[in-house]
Amino acid sequence: MLLAVATLLLGIYHYFTGDTYAYAWDKLSELQVVQVPVQELTRLLEPFTLYADGYLITEQYDIAAPVVNTSAAVIYLVILAICVAFYTAAISTMRQLPYFGGILLLMLFLASFNLDLLGIFGNGASQTMLLVCIALLAIVSYAFQAFYPNVRLTWRVLALLGVMALLAGLIFTEAKFPAALTALHLVNYSALGSIVATLLFMIWVSYENVNALLWINTQAKTPERRFSMWQFMLVSILYLLNLLLLYLRHVGYIQADLFYVNAYFILLLSVVAGFWGMRQRESIYGKLFPFKPTGAILYLVFAIITFLSIGYAFATANDSLTVLYHDLIVYTHLAFGFMFFIYVMFNFGRLMEQRLQVYKVVYQPKRLPLYTLFTMGAIMLAILVMRTQYRTYFYAYAGYYNYLGDLYKATNNDILAERFYQESDLYDVNNVKANYSLAGMYRATEQRNNEILRMKETLEKRPNPRLYVRLANLYDEKEYFFEKLYVLRQGVAAFPESGELYNNLALLYTQTSIADSVAYYFDLAQKHTSNDDFIRSNRLAYYTKQAMPKQAEAVLDEGRNGKYKTLRSNMAVLRQLLGREPEEKKAFAPDSLEQVEDFTLFYNNALSTLGTGDTTLLKPVNRYLASRANNLFMEDLLYLKGLVHHYNGRPKEARSTVENLALASSERSGYYYNALGIWMMEEQNYAAAAAYFKLAKDHGFKQAYLSHGYALALAHQPEAAKEALKEAGFTEVESAIEVAQTLLAVLEQDPQTIAAQAPDEDKVQYLLTYLPHLTTAELNAIVNSVKDKEMRRQALVAKIDYYMQKQQWRLANEAIKEASPVLQPEGELRSQLNLQQMRLWLYTRNYDVLLSRMDNLHLTPRDKRQKLYFRAKIAEVKGRDREAAERYNQALKALLYDEEVVESAAVFFAKQSPRDMKSYNVLLDGITYNPYSPRLYKAYALESINQGLGSYAEEALVSLRNLLPASEYSTFIKKYEKQREAAEARADDWQL
Repeated sequence: MLLAVATLLLGIYHYFTGDTYAYAWDKLSELQVVQVPVQELTRLLEPFTLYADGYLITEQYDIAAPVVNTSAAVIYLVILAICVAFYTAAISTMRQLPYFGGILLLMLFLASFNLDLLGIFGNGASQTMLLVCIALLAIVSYAFQAFYPNVRLTWRVLALLGVMALLAGLIFTEAKFPAALTALHLVNYSALGSIVATLLFMIWVSYENVNALLWINTQAKTPERRFSMWQFMLVSILYLLNLLLLYLRHVGYIQADLFYVNAYFILLLSVVAGFWGMRQRESIYGKLFPFKPTGAILYLVFAIITFLSIGYAFATANDSLTVLYHDLIVYTHLAFGFMFFIYVMFNFGRLMEQRLQVYKVVYQPKRLPLYTLFTMGAIMLAILVMRTQYRTYFYAYAGYYNYLGDLYKATNNDILAERFYQESDLYDVNNVKANYSLAGMYRATEQRNNEILRMKETLEKRPNPRLYVRLANLYDEKEYFFEKLYVLRQGVAAFPESGELYNNLALLYTQTSIADSVAYYFDLAQKHTSNDDFIRSNRLAYYTKQAMPKQAEAVLDEGRNGKYKTLRSNMAVLRQLLGREPEEKKAFAPDSLEQVEDFTLFYNNALSTLGTGDTTLLKPVNRYLASRANNLFMEDLLYLKGLVHHYNGRPKEARSTVENLALASSERSGYYYNALGIWMMEEQNYAAAAAYFKLAKDHGFKQAYLSHGYALALAHQPEAAKEALKEAGFTEVESAIEVAQTLLAVLEQDPQTIAAQAPDEDKVQYLLTYLPHLTTAELNAIVNSVKDKEMRRQALVAKIDYYMQKQQWRLANEAIKEASPVLQPEGELRSQLNLQQMRLWLYTRNYDVLLSRMDNLHLTPRDKRQKLYFRAKIAEVKGRDREAAERYNQALKALLYDEEVVESAAVFFAKQSPRDMKSYNVLLDGITYNPYSPRLYKAYALESINQGLGSYAEEALVSLRNLLPASEYSTFIKKYEKQREAAEARADDWQL
């Protein structure tokens, strides 16, 4: 009984989930690149923004390829083996003739397993294994029946379970297939035997519902509480009418969508009632075997086999068999139920009028014998079957061939699998199981047209929304837009509550300009879906891509607490575009990037946390880069690694990573060189920035044309900047051309005209470009002529830079005092002024003032890194060499782009250990990072001489010749020669 209940629950579970497993929802993810701002900086009054590729994901519903449910087959076989043991034990308690009848049924059932194909004892058509199974079961059961009749049933069952275990061990160890495939073979080949057993059981219980209605009407103890004959007739006729309507609907006479009691629920009721009815009928079969235990066990065994057969059909989505079982329930219950109703009325109508307990004598007829019930019921059943052109026969074989197709598909024998599926389609034309399985095979071999034909056939007879989704997705190219639209609209018309179809329709309309239709179908999808976040994620991606901020922000607020990865990934992109802080409390770093949404969520979240000082992202990035499975994302991960390094104070590693990426990537080299150029502008290494922008231009990156001209202007190379600005016309971008022409017009004027006539913006741009080339009078004239409040702040800070470059400390101090009152307490300009003030204290040896006020001055996060250098310098002058060395090492990691830091560190290490290569290596790192710094090349050339590396020094001179004006180069050569002669003299002294 417990096993029967468990099997029933399994059957109910697969009744509701079978299609979900067989036609599992899948998704088609589409990545859409959105340029998200990583950082924006303003140089020469022009904003420069570094963008990175953010990834939006839109997801269409799709159906996974068909799979063979081997786990269901294993469970089925285990329960079936237990049933065989119980059955064999039960029949061993029968008298001799019924026992032999029971053994005959068992032999027929075992023959349906096709054990010969397992190749256990030889190959070919050997029936040895079948004979072994029959012999062992028959011998053991006959021994109990003939020689040990007094053995308790429990011991008989245990003995036969042992026999079944022995046979199972022999079969599974000797079969030529793996265990799961062997189980699948036994279950699927025995399907015809199970169908026959199920049919017999349905006939067995077919009239029990009417019998139960009779009991309900006549079971009361007193006549007054019993129902009349008319009430029994009314309820019975309603029950039979429901069966008749089901039959008429099946044959096509009724198309209306009326209320019907589910046929499987009818079977469940009849099974429950039949157990009571089996005991009631003991007077009929009692001479052959008793109800307890034989009759009860036989009943439960057949009930379990019925539940197994129906449940397995649903578990494998074998629609031919699910329809077969449904029809058999209707046919058997209608035929035998109607005849039982006639039997009762004919024999006991008058007794019911007298309100007697008719149910007690229902199997003791006086007028119409009981055998007429079965005879006429069988005749009526045959008529119903013939009236439907023997559909049940064809459905049975169609379902059987579907099982065989599954078996051979699981064994990778696609030729036989295809043949059996085709046979199934011949017996039950357009059945879903066969055609979808064939479509899956064509999908695997990329036979798109054949797959489309098969998918169309699946929709002819028993459609479901999943099939419409799959067929529509086969029209995935733009030229098939209307075909896909037609299929999806067909699906919506047939299944108006399918959120999946509405979602795919909405995404299809995103390819058009009809925004109203997109919103309309998204609303319907949201209304009918069971996964709100899935639809919400697609809406968010669409609104973000279409630059619809109000709608996007509304969806963002709705999905704030969503857990769906794709939604969180899309929200991260939108927050970055809106400039919002990330809401992910903990960094998402999965063990692997198996799913595309794992990568995008990690990547998009990482972009939003740049500059926070969180370098823990490097560990998962390096782990992903080490896995070949992530080759698809390799370039993005490398760029992300460079971004994390750069914005968390590791410029050397960042530049090396991205420069290598630019060299390796042919298509996006310009993009990466442009990023390097913006980084150099951020670090105020404008000559290096110009060089990278030039490389980006050479690789066809249009945005670099304007940036190149500005970088040259900021590098105080106005003539080169003019030429670069003229090239902006090649971009054919009107906005860039206009900006370039405006700056070009400014740079072509003289200082007097600028000071007298130009707008304040032009004055500041001219001032910043020509700053080292201006005289003090020209500088003051331009600065004093600037009236706009914000522009004047820029001019005053530039004035400070001018005097600092000229090393005119008194005038620089006065300029700082002049600028300080008009600058905001916080901001980038205030940070620049405070940084110059700190440098002025350092240069004028006010170390105590610098140390005491350093932490109280406002600095931007990037400028705060300079504190490492100032503390190193103070430790050096105070004689704390160990502390100074440690702080210089820290400063070099974060400030390698700063010429002054690198040069000061090199001087310190040269003094500390002249024979060591530390100073040389520091300068080598400096020129490697910034190969356009004359200051560092000079120091490197001189240090190379000191270390006896003359050839390297000569190479540095070649670079210096290109970086310095001729007069300055000549001056340095004199110093270089003196240094070289001194080094040679020291070498000669050492040899002596």
